Amino acid sequence: MDTLIDFFDSDDLSDDVMYYPEMHGFLTSLAIQPSAADETKVLDEILPDTPVSAPIKETIIALQNNIKQSLLNNEFPDIPETGIEDEDVLILWSSGFMQGIFFQEEAWFSTHPEDIAELTLPILSCSELLNEELEDIAQDDDLLDRMAEKIPDCVIDLYLLLNAPEE
Repeated sequence: MDTLIDFFDSDDLSDDVMYYPEMHGFLTSLAIQPSAADETKVLDEILPDTPVSAPIKETIIALQNNIKQSLLNNEFPDIPETGIEDEDVLILWSSGFMQGIFFQEEAWFSTHPEDIAELTLPILSCSELLNEELEDIAQDDDLLDRMAEKIPDCVIDLYLLLNAPEE
């Protein structure tokens, strides 16, 4: 994964390319949602208008598989150290996760919309993508800290909600 981190840290990439933590959040949301996303569209979303070598593409797909395996093991997928400050990593990861939801919004909300909205609120709150209705949350640092602490549990709960066999 160091190769992938170095790739995303390159100054040669366009400003539209996701940051590594943002991509990790995006891939995590795609790993949770059981409907398959087109690999080419996923890579285009992560790396818009950026030619990418086959090894980088393969490493991104391998990362997504590692994230899926972590979730399958009931573990929050670790985000490797990237040299970005922790608070910024949280914002980027959360933003990427929400982008993944927006990328497959219909699939995300086709079942359990209330539960999904509730479980994604901490992630949305930390993403800095809040609309004016939720601006009060964004201004309350203590509340944001509590929301951030809930994210790993919410991610696991989302995974179980969407992927556990029906009883």
